[in-house]
Amino acid sequence: MSERKISYIIIKNYINSRGVTIPTILIDNIGEIMEFEEIEEATKLAMLFETNSDSGWKYTIRKIG
Repeated sequence: MSERKISYIIIKNYINSRGVTIPTILIDNIGEIMEFEEIEEATKLAMLFETNSDSGWKYTIRKIG
């Protein structure tokens, strides 16, 4: 039995004009889901995105695997 690999993804939480939150999984420049092996790496990038967001978007981390 193989062990499942744990990784982390970043979710951008977009609020539409009706006030409904729409979660969007971030992808890289070739259209693949951005996955991180370490939660610290994902958290650091999510914090950078949130700090640089001029639209007030929030970013969360989700564990997968």
